Amino acid sequence: MELSRERLVADVAASVAVRMTSESPEDGVANDRHPDACAEMRRGGVVWLAYAFAARHLIRLMVPALLVFLPIGLLAVVALALLVDGSAAVVNGDFELIGTPGPPLLAWSVAVLVVSMAGQAVALPATVMLAAGRLVGKDVSTSRAMRAAARRWPTTMALALVGVVTLAAVLTTGVGMLLWTGEQATAYTVMVALVLTAMPALLAVAPVVLEGRSARGALARAYRLTAGASFATPLTLVFGVVFLPALAARATDWALSEVPMATVAAGSVLALLIVPFQAAVITRLFLHRLAIKGTTPEFQEIITRLPEGEPRPIRPVPVLSALLLPSLLYAGAVLINPLGWLEVSETAVTEDWSRDPGSEVSAQDGRARPELDPSDLRVLQAGQGGRMVMLMDGFGPAKLLTCMDSSCTQTRFTWAEPPDVAGRYTAAGARLADGRLVMSTWAQEGVNEDGPVWDEKDWRARLGLLICDAMACVPAPGGKPVTEVTSSDHDRTVALAARPGGGLLVAHLYELSLSESNVDREALLITTCEDPSCTRPRTKEVAKVPAATYPYDKRGLVVGVGPDDRPVVLRFDRDTGSIFVISCADPACAQTRIGRPVRADWPYYIEGGYDPAGAAMVIRPDGLPMIAYRDVTDGAIKLLDCRTRECSQDDTATVSESGRNAGPAMALDQDGRALVAYQDLDRERIVVATCTGTRCTRTPVTTIRRGGEGLAMALDGRGRPTIAWIDVGGWNDWDLVVTRPLTLS
Repeated sequence: MELSRERLVADVAASVAVRMTSESPEDGVANDRHPDACAEMRRGGVVWLAYAFAARHLIRLMVPALLVFLPIGLLAVVALALLVDGSAAVVNGDFELIGTPGPPLLAWSVAVLVVSMAGQAVALPATVMLAAGRLVGKDVSTSRAMRAAARRWPTTMALALVGVVTLAAVLTTGVGMLLWTGEQATAYTVMVALVLTAMPALLAVAPVVLEGRSARGALARAYRLTAGASFATPLTLVFGVVFLPALAARATDWALSEVPMATVAAGSVLALLIVPFQAAVITRLFLHRLAIKGTTPEFQEIITRLPEGEPRPIRPVPVLSALLLPSLLYAGAVLINPLGWLEVSETAVTEDWSRDPGSEVSAQDGRARPELDPSDLRVLQAGQGGRMVMLMDGFGPAKLLTCMDSSCTQTRFTWAEPPDVAGRYTAAGARLADGRLVMSTWAQEGVNEDGPVWDEKDWRARLGLLICDAMACVPAPGGKPVTEVTSSDHDRTVALAARPGGGLLVAHLYELSLSESNVDREALLITTCEDPSCTRPRTKEVAKVPAATYPYDKRGLVVGVGPDDRPVVLRFDRDTGSIFVISCADPACAQTRIGRPVRADWPYYIEGGYDPAGAAMVIRPDGLPMIAYRDVTDGAIKLLDCRTRECSQDDTATVSESGRNAGPAMALDQDGRALVAYQDLDRERIVVATCTGTRCTRTPVTTIRRGGEGLAMALDGRGRPTIAWIDVGGWNDWDLVVTRPLTLS
């Protein structure tokens, strides 16, 4: 009782002293406009009172954050612009760094993080000091608050390092608990408990800047003031300093998700606005706990220690202009693009698709709706009306996916083949002059009322053609079977190409029997047709090569026709990586020449089952082929600029770095340059190389976020490359993506 009476007397005396100080005529002005601040700070509802206070004084409280982070942000952006070196792009109206960041960008990220932490060690304490002055009714100028915070910077940085170490310890403990118990609930419970235990450390910022304590003393002070409210204080800090700002950021991202540029602009503004609210919560909670646990002299000492100084009037227009400056600069950089960053349009076509359409019936022919598999992508072509059309084929009948608009946000997905097809043979396709797609189909003859017949003596499959527009595919009118297979054990690979005069060229391989083969293992046949329907096919065996035929081989056989109507056929042996080029001396292929520009005689080792090997070919206006392929020895994508039609002489260029690369796909642009697209899996990006002869310029065009599989490229109606590819993360975790580099030079 005696101690309580003495403390009451001391409090009354200090209160009288406060009132006398506030009314002292020597000061000329009343510095302490709120002599009852101690009683005011005892009020509950700290978070809501602090947020309301921060909102009322937002313009003044945000000045320290602007003074610190605006120069840091501008310098960071300038440094980033100097470091990106072609790996930056404007994707769907938003700035994006493509692929895995290299060492320079990682160093930039670390530097920005460290400098930002150092800046926060000034901005937050200065804002705490301004908030404390406003809460107790004492004027504190921004310049004096900034200088005081700068003097206490080493101590504040020590607190920040303690926070980093604590966070690392919490994460390590959580991961350890997860590995030990195998239960996520237990690990999360332990982590939450540790976080709540560590949260009062945030309160230590106030005693550092308001009482001049050391880091150790400030931590001890914070935990002493927490006593008696060991659960309420951490929760207040969690909600006011962490949860509500994070919720505001999340809500902003969700509300502006359809406008990426607005999301970034709003995020930069929100990052600066958060600091005053966090500082207000920390300051009010510290004064609240001090008013309850401390004494009035201690409260008065904090008021006394606040640096005096008449604050300059805050002009809202300059402050708001500085607040919006990063957003305006970002918007200008994206819209005007003064640095010439690549502009890209990209759509995840299947993002909202159901992965299990179940038993839904297609209105097309009464069959179940077609399903898409990540390994189905075969052909991409510019169809009629500028619509991009994709031929999809896997283990069943082929499908047709048509982009109904330029960005492929609206699609039509239908069956391309009838149900009674030989599923083991992969469909091939080619673009006709009028924009329609011609595709191969294997009609299975051995079918009765019970389904397919597997008896070898009754089984057969005939190679025919389908003509597809953007909506559907129909059998080629008047078309006749190109060839026939009489055993389900026979593998066949087919490739198609349109002829300059409107006809069609069909290249197909068949396996040689053991009695026929000595060194050569397969024969190449070429069927020439005067019309796309192939009403009068003429088939001729033109070559034998020592390569093995595989089912579902979508990159092993490529055929092209030059402006003079002479065929050129590329055969890539996936067993060894060898490349054979067969050229015809005339359109009927009466005479042929065989070149072997890439020679390998031994099977190569497929690491971990990874087999992205393949080749692509285009025919230049002079009739000579250009070939892109993946070198099986080092994984690099290489380009052959052939000097003869059979490519017995060539110039070679290495397009990519060695490592895990997949693809490639090729097209000739309107200037006659070869465009080579491939997946750089090591750096998680898709790259387009623009090649004039063997001089190539590489341009990363998009990021592979999960994993690449399947790649096709064609020019759209405006001559710009369009790339279709599969981004695969796992089973049922994949998307068909369409990427369009709009300003590729």
